[in-house]
Amino acid sequence: MQSNQNHQDAPMPNGVTLLTDHDIAKLFKVSLSTVYRWRKQNLLPYFEMGVNSYYVQEVIVPLLLAKGSKGLQPDPVENR
Repeated sequence: MQSNQNHQDAPMPNGVTLLTDHDIAKLFKVSLSTVYRWRKQNLLPYFEMGVNSYYVQEVIVPLLLAKGSKGLQPDPVENR
C-alpha cells in the first residue's frame, strides 16, 4: 500500500479569478436562490469541483455589464 502524499492543487493561470455562489449573489445583488435558479437555467457559465460551483470572474463581469441592472433573464421564446 502506498503512503498518502500531500496533494497540491494546480495553480490558477495568471489573470483567472474564481468566484463562489456567494460572490455572484453579492456581485449581482441577488439572493443565493436566484443564483441557483440562474445556474439551473444555464444563464451563468460555471464549473463544479466536488460539491462546489465556481464561476470565472473574467467571464461573469462582462456578462454583468452587458445585462445591466435587470439581472439575467432567459431569452424570450419566439412565437411561431
